[in-house]
Amino acid sequence: MVFGPKPRDFSKKVNKKTRALALRKALSERLKAGDVVVLDDIKLPSHKTKDFVALLNTLKLSDGTVLLVASDDKNLVLASRNVGRVTYSTGESLNTYDTLLCDKLVFTKAALEKVALRLSEK
Repeated sequence: MVFGPKPRDFSKKVNKKTRALALRKALSERLKAGDVVVLDDIKLPSHKTKDFVALLNTLKLSDGTVLLVASDDKNLVLASRNVGRVTYSTGESLNTYDTLLCDKLVFTKAALEKVALRLSEK
C-alpha cells in the first residue's frame, strides 16, 4: 500500500512543575474534604492479610478504596496486596491519578514528610 496505516503516538509530555502542581492541588483538595488520615507509624506483627483487614476496620476504613502511603515495610506490603480496595504507594512514587482515584488517603508521618519535601523542591 502506498499510503498505508502507520502507528502513531498520541501521548503528551507534561512538565515536572505541572505534575507537581497537579499533585499539590489534589492533595490540598483531599485535605479540605477530610479524606486524609495521618498515622504515626503502621506496624503489623505479621504479613497476614487478616491482621491488615483488622487494622482497616479499627481505623473505620472498611468501605471504599484506600491509598496507603508509607515507607517500605515488608509485612505491610505483603498484607495489603491481597486486599482489592487498597493501593500501596511510597512517598516518592505517589502520583496524582492514585490520589484522585481513591476515597481515603492514609499517610504515615515519615511518608508525609517525604511528600512535602518532594513538593517543596523547586
